[in-house]
Amino acid sequence: MKNFHLFYILGFFLFLGCSTQKNTWLSRGYHNLTARYNVLFNGQQSFDQGQEDMRESLEDDFTKVLPMFAYAKSAHGQVPGSKMNRAVRKGHKLIDKHSITVKPDRLPRGASQEYREFYNQREFNRWVDESWMLIGKAHIYSHNWHEGLSAFDMVLQTFPDKKVRFKAILWMARAYIETGNMESARLSLERYSSEVKDEEKYYVEAMSTYAWYWIVKGDFEKALEYCRMAAKSTTDRWQKIRWNFVLGQVAEKNKEYTLAREAYETVEKMNPDYEFAIHARVKVALLEGGPDNPEQSRKALEKYAGEYKNLDYRGQIYYAIAQTWFWEGDTLNALTNLQLAAGYGGGNKSLSGSIYKRMADVYFQSGDYVAANAYYDSTLTALPEGYPGLYEISKRKDKLEPLAINLNAIQYEDSVQRIAAMPQAERDEFLDNLLVQLEQEEEQKQFQDQTDDAFFYRNFANRGNRNTDESGKWYFYNQTMVSLGEMEFEKRWGRRELEDNWRRTNKEAQVAMDQGNDGMMPSDPFGQNPPGPGQEPQEKIQQGQAGDDMPDKESLEAGLPLTSPELQASHLKIQSSLFSAGHVLAHNFDKQEEAIEMFERLLSEYPQTKFREQTLMGIYMACREISDNRCTQHYGQVITDDYPDSRFAAFIQDPQYFEKQEVREEKLNDLYEDAFNDFQKGSWSKVINKTEQIIGEAYDSLMPQSFLLSAAAYSQTDADSRFKNQLTVIVNDYPNSSQATVAQNWLNLLEQGRKPQKITMALSDEVSGRLDAGSSSEIEQESVASDKFVYEPDSLHYLYVVMNPKADINQLLFNLANFNFDRFVTGELELSTFNIGNLKVLETGPFRNRTTGLDYFFALIDNPSVFKVDESGEPQVLLISRGNKKQIKSAEDVEGYRTFFLENYLPGSALSAIIINESEIPDVSYVEQKMEQETEEDNVEE
Repeated sequence: MKNFHLFYILGFFLFLGCSTQKNTWLSRGYHNLTARYNVLFNGQQSFDQGQEDMRESLEDDFTKVLPMFAYAKSAHGQVPGSKMNRAVRKGHKLIDKHSITVKPDRLPRGASQEYREFYNQREFNRWVDESWMLIGKAHIYSHNWHEGLSAFDMVLQTFPDKKVRFKAILWMARAYIETGNMESARLSLERYSSEVKDEEKYYVEAMSTYAWYWIVKGDFEKALEYCRMAAKSTTDRWQKIRWNFVLGQVAEKNKEYTLAREAYETVEKMNPDYEFAIHARVKVALLEGGPDNPEQSRKALEKYAGEYKNLDYRGQIYYAIAQTWFWEGDTLNALTNLQLAAGYGGGNKSLSGSIYKRMADVYFQSGDYVAANAYYDSTLTALPEGYPGLYEISKRKDKLEPLAINLNAIQYEDSVQRIAAMPQAERDEFLDNLLVQLEQEEEQKQFQDQTDDAFFYRNFANRGNRNTDESGKWYFYNQTMVSLGEMEFEKRWGRRELEDNWRRTNKEAQVAMDQGNDGMMPSDPFGQNPPGPGQEPQEKIQQGQAGDDMPDKESLEAGLPLTSPELQASHLKIQSSLFSAGHVLAHNFDKQEEAIEMFERLLSEYPQTKFREQTLMGIYMACREISDNRCTQHYGQVITDDYPDSRFAAFIQDPQYFEKQEVREEKLNDLYEDAFNDFQKGSWSKVINKTEQIIGEAYDSLMPQSFLLSAAAYSQTDADSRFKNQLTVIVNDYPNSSQATVAQNWLNLLEQGRKPQKITMALSDEVSGRLDAGSSSEIEQESVASDKFVYEPDSLHYLYVVMNPKADINQLLFNLANFNFDRFVTGELELSTFNIGNLKVLETGPFRNRTTGLDYFFALIDNPSVFKVDESGEPQVLLISRGNKKQIKSAEDVEGYRTFFLENYLPGSALSAIIINESEIPDVSYVEQKMEQETEEDNVEE
């Protein structure tokens, strides 16, 4: 009976303790006990399991500094959603069921300060703060950054005096880092530093957070010491392995090679998983020899490459071996090992992209711009979106593309001319041999396709006939060649034991190898044999069935310049490509010496070229840039002697000539705007006076507009003869201008006996120099307000020419290079080409601001002969600010920006204001038209 009463009493008190509306020692004890050993324990268990799962799911990219935390976005781990959601639910359950916020029944009189602080706190369950931290961390591991921040903020609000706030501040900084809000992350870390005194409990979390903050910022010098302290202090094995590897990477970036080697050796000693171990060993091997003893490093690395267990890591190993050859200055062997690395590392996109980038840089530095362009293209194809430095690689590729196009054109025309110059019998034999070679390549390609190994064979087949061995060593003494042969065997037959009749043995390894080939191949550069510096890459083998699109002898011969007109056209293409290549070298890459070589080759091979004046000026400007006074004086004298009345001669005699011309043109533009304003006010005499000043200055960019505005003013002063004369001048002298259409229409009305009527403001669009002169029936582009683009009139601007994808982009590059050269000699206008969706875009710039860009825009619009190229279609011309360039990612974006441009740069204009109609493009190119004008001027002077 006593026991029964005892259990009854205990049950009664237990019931009283279950309520969170009572704040007694019993209720606090009960809820603290239940919260810690039931709800919080289960939630923490779920969190720990999810964290471990995420750590195991990481696919690390060892080509860049590893993320320090598994939850980092750059780590690309699999989010353990179910386990983290359970942890969040447990955390909220603890708060809902066990949080005690009511005060104790009374505050005793004369209570101690300690009790008063206890009484005034907002939460009386000691585990609620840990519950909020669990919720926040679980959200971070689920990539719910803002929910995590809210949870940590609750810790700061509810527990402003508890030490757990330091942990919350650090995790807030981590969340801000992942959202890219580095300023808020900095403020959080500063708050932590100012409030914490000597809190060793959170030391590891603090050091690792600071380290990751500076790594993400790219300041590896500041990150180094934090990395060292974090790696040294942590007791978590996963963190210790990973953070020591990160320490080694950061130390390398700071050229602290001894510290880096020690860090990698620490990783090795901890017996990590094999991926970390082999990468650490490769790093140690490189650092032990280094640039002073590359042979030592290479021996260790070649040993690793020969071990069967490292087969999956040979891409990384050969990449490291290539570095040892770079240290010795042996570019050829370095490239050979990079190709080995690419062959073995094809499944690792980041590694492949890094290899292609390294090869592209080598080719670029050696002056093989065609191969460099191809490898940069492969780099962009391989690297994942968001990879560090991807934008800079893309920009270099865009700037390099025009140069590669021109160099390819030169090589092609040289080749077909050489073949065309052969005697008939020799040419027939050459074409027959070429057809046999093409058939053999097609058969080989079919075999490659069947074995799912096209990339490998295009890279390494027939390598024996190339001079890539080491000092003429016999094959089996040459480690590089043996590795190539070994890889070729494994690629074709799989991993096989050394045994008799090995071909007959059915090996599962072959199937595994085939399944492991993900088809991630470069866009070309390897062609069939990877080119060395100065060697041209072979054409990319196209996919398809045997015999598809195989040329015959007649089609090959049809592409040769066998007639005099065809040969002349071929020579003209070489001349234009040489000039364009020189222009791109000088303006896109500041390679003035190479530009001079290209220009001088043009003058040497074609001394009577019609581009002689521009080419001489190109050499003069390049010599001026490199301060070669002797060269500058020589070519300056040639220009002033041979072309004394040219703009170039004026510039040579007065280096301020173009600046003065720019000031003059700005004044004339302002004068025209004043004249147009007077026209709108009906001040006809002022209009006539101001337009006559512009006409008297012979300012080409405003001549047709000024004549039309003057004619319209004369029509209102009953000066019919002057009215007709001005219109006639427009039609005869500027037949391709949009104003000529209006002038011809008015002349036709005069022929019909019509008389000028009073002009209303509705006609102002027809006479405005800045608005289109098309008919009012044209369809206006729908005005759509867009939040995507920002009007930035004072920022740098670029000009886009959006072309038909089939247009002869090489000829357009040449025309635009000449146009830039004639009008903006002292400007740093670059040329680049790229694709936006299915659109081909040619870009030039930069321009200082909107005004300077519009001056160029209107000058280009008024010279439609620039767009005289094959299959030009109807080019669109747009001016775009640097900020808005980043928003253009698709053809739909171009269409949206077109509307934005018309609304903000050409208000009131029709769509035709930015489109060059085919009817506007003359029958002769810009250069030909310019030369005809010069010839006419010479005849007039005579």
